[in-house]
Amino acid sequence: MDLKTAVVIPTKGRPREVSNLLRALALQTVLPDMIVVSACDRTDVEQDVAGERNVNVLFGPPGLAAQRNRALSLVQDSCDIVVFFDDDFIPSRFWIERIRMLIAMHPDVGCVTGRILADGAMTGGLSWPDGQSIVDKADSSAKMANMVDQIRRDESPYGCNMAFRSKTIEHLRFDERLVLYGWLEDRDFGFRAAAEGRTVSTDLIWGVHLGTTRGRISGLRFGYSQMVNPWYLMKKGSMKPFDACRCILRWISSNAVGVILQNSTVDRWGRLKGNLIGIKDIMFGNWAPEKVTEL
Repeated sequence: MDLKTAVVIPTKGRPREVSNLLRALALQTVLPDMIVVSACDRTDVEQDVAGERNVNVLFGPPGLAAQRNRALSLVQDSCDIVVFFDDDFIPSRFWIERIRMLIAMHPDVGCVTGRILADGAMTGGLSWPDGQSIVDKADSSAKMANMVDQIRRDESPYGCNMAFRSKTIEHLRFDERLVLYGWLEDRDFGFRAAAEGRTVSTDLIWGVHLGTTRGRISGLRFGYSQMVNPWYLMKKGSMKPFDACRCILRWISSNAVGVILQNSTVDRWGRLKGNLIGIKDIMFGNWAPEKVTEL
């Protein structure tokens, strides 16, 4: 079955990363039928991007959820599979070919996340050459895919590389109350998509998430979202209370340790201050995901 595939790339402030990813997509063993770059203004993309084959560029207000929704409105009726890549993700050259095969062979699967070979978001960032080297090495040793044995249930897709069967999400949109960076918007969307089809992860497809720091929101704002967004998703019902509390405790402790050790390239002090503001707002009932824009 020839499943038409669209790739959506939301971006802000990273024109070089977008061009790098488009070059990587041009080397896929099976090319995507459509690529949508969902940007905020013309400085987000290099001049020649719009002239690339099958590349559409959209512009609109910033916010990860809003940018993904704009792209969804364009591609959903014309494609069978919608793939979301972060602009700083480097996919295996087999990514599109194998996601088509997997979705075709498993009609009950609605959402798929691939394996992350390295995640610079956890270490302060990786360079494109280093990430590409890791992907190339994995691609060179790739074996014939077994589409049956290498999938496993995973209720939370990772937004840097996730694919959805279009019919599974035809009535869904990302929650635009999760503004700016949209922390946990992928988890919320995946939870709702799971009602329509299995949500799985697989080692059949892989890539590297560079975790580029350029274009990200401040540590203060991100720290606030780390506390308030899981609380919001718990109240909304797309996150269990135990998971929300565990998430909150994990990040506030991680940031506190980072401040003490002072050995991280991440703005741990800014994040910790944002954490404390978020906890205060939760305690006094003044919290809202949108309040991050006031910081």
